[in-house]
Amino acid sequence: MKRFLFVAASLLLALTAEAEVRGYGELTLDFKRAKKTGQSIVIPAENGQKQKLYVAVVCEGRVFNSTDDEMIWGEWRDPNNIFESRIVADVCNFI
Repeated sequence: MKRFLFVAASLLLALTAEAEVRGYGELTLDFKRAKKTGQSIVIPAENGQKQKLYVAVVCEGRVFNSTDDEMIWGEWRDPNNIFESRIVADVCNFI
């Protein structure tokens, strides 16, 4: 019974994460529009200045990437701060 409840709770969390907008510091990610592209999951985002950008995560290596204000991708890297770490964890655990 406990295992069933754990699985049910995990599925509910996955559906919730996939279908909502979430904030991570000054970033807001739109999980409703997340797309799988090859091995990465790309999510539209907005920074504190209301500029549009994209965030991408590869769960296999648990690496992070994002576009800059000119929509140019940076290098794949480990998360730099708690917010990036939470983004990677949420994407890899719930989507």
